Amino acid sequence: MPFVLKSLLFLALSLTLVVLGFAVYAFNFNTDKLVFYKPKLTTQIFDSKNRLVANIFSNEHRLFVPFQDIPPRLVEAIVAIEDTVFFEHYGVNLDAISRAFYKILKSQKAVEGGSTITQQLIKNILLSSEKTLKRKLIEFFIALKIERQLSKEAILERYLNNIYLGHGYYGVKTAAQGYFKKDLANLTLKEIAILVSLPQAPSRYDPTNNLDLVLKRSSIVLSRMKKLGWINETELKLALQEVPMVYNESLSQNKAPYFVDMVIRELQGKLANLKTGGYKIYTTLDLDIQKLSDQALAAGHRQALDKMIKKLKQDQDKIEHLKKNFNGAAITLKQDTGAILAINGGVDYGKSFFNRAIQSKRQVGSSIKPFLYLQAFNLGYA
Repeated sequence: MPFVLKSLLFLALSLTLVVLGFAVYAFNFNTDKLVFYKPKLTTQIFDSKNRLVANIFSNEHRLFVPFQDIPPRLVEAIVAIEDTVFFEHYGVNLDAISRAFYKILKSQKAVEGGSTITQQLIKNILLSSEKTLKRKLIEFFIALKIERQLSKEAILERYLNNIYLGHGYYGVKTAAQGYFKKDLANLTLKEIAILVSLPQAPSRYDPTNNLDLVLKRSSIVLSRMKKLGWINETELKLALQEVPMVYNESLSQNKAPYFVDMVIRELQGKLANLKTGGYKIYTTLDLDIQKLSDQALAAGHRQALDKMIKKLKQDQDKIEHLKKNFNGAAITLKQDTGAILAINGGVDYGKSFFNRAIQSKRQVGSSIKPFLYLQAFNLGYA
């Protein structure tokens, strides 16, 4: 047998053994983290009228949505732009892999491409983002395994809840509420197209910073959906013309920070995974009363401070000391139950986290005043 033929046979056998080795490794890979998917979820605090007071979370702000609550249009959009034959393949797309391999040979460097939604999910949850042939081979075979363990719907559910969509939002439900202040069911076609545009480059396409850029990307999504016959010409034109309102808010949306701190302290020892368990905590707080309390304390603080500054006249050292240290607190309770309706531990939470309403030590004479005043009010002395 010629030497060249022997060499080719040896090379082929070696490659076959290497691939088989990766296959065995992948099929024995522990996929429990993906199969029994339990992501970190944001806990939400609500007031007495079911209005959001704050989101509390550890590292990832994520609100979970089951597959049955994901709009079909959103499923079509993500499949159209990320993995058109998702419902037809078995975890890998050989045509896409061939095209990606051709690009690698042409550019002489590792480039991303050819990954199905299943493979992307595996990369994000089970593996890493390193662009190596080893990782791609393992990912390839794990994808075949996962498609035997999970349904297509279960894979999409995990993917759409796991993906990072910029601005600190993980998952489509979180991003929809964050960017558009809407539930998924109420999103327009254009808003859906914007959301599915984000996984490719979340920071680059973040609509709070680069709206024009993500609008261009969303147009590509819409055109792709039209080409596939999933939307008609009228829907395409209307969506292309729309420019949605995008909100740029803090992730926590904390409207009553002193109250939220108090809730966290109360539950910290009782719920070990308070910030990652996805709890919904309903409280006695009334955001309307809290807003009035904020305004009243701020106004009272300004008036009292102005009077005290006038008394100090031109003593700048004492005035500066007063400005830094003079503060206030307020608490509003429901008379018959003692339920907390509003609480201010200080005038400005950003300058002081210390809750003077419940943490400050007071003289007995001052502490008893509210009870005396309450009795007086009850007797009609008002």
